[in-house]
Amino acid sequence: MRILAIAVTALAIGAAADASAATKRRLVVRGDATAVAGPCNADGCPLSLIDGVARGTVSGRYTATLTLKVAEQFPNGEGGICAPLKGRIKLGRVVLAVSGTSCQDGGGPLVGSSFTGLARFRVKHGYGRGGGMATFTEDAAHHHRMTLIGRVR
Repeated sequence: MRILAIAVTALAIGAAADASAATKRRLVVRGDATAVAGPCNADGCPLSLIDGVARGTVSGRYTATLTLKVAEQFPNGEGGICAPLKGRIKLGRVVLAVSGTSCQDGGGPLVGSSFTGLARFRVKHGYGRGGGMATFTEDAAHHHRMTLIGRVR
């Protein structure tokens, strides 16, 4: 009888774990957009991503409104700078809050440089709860690439 009770309890726990896992979805999205910067002010330098097209587990058009906190910049170790990055990405009905850091690739003048950013994101509106990691790259021609990897409910 005791073994039967343990087996039933284990099955119930396993079913609850399966139900919880079933409500979580992996999120993998890649996107391409055009980055439009400036003008900068005391709050930072705004960066808008326009004409974005996303593909993956969520696809469609996207935009983003980000701010580089240049007053909090720090050296990247190669003669360039890094700065905190915050903002929002709107992908269809889904709105993601983004927080991380963007760094100049190498050194020299900022105009004509490429940048790499790493950030965390969390779902603000759309799927419920969830979040993950984001990478951003921008080349000298302002072509922006984004990758989001995480989980949503």
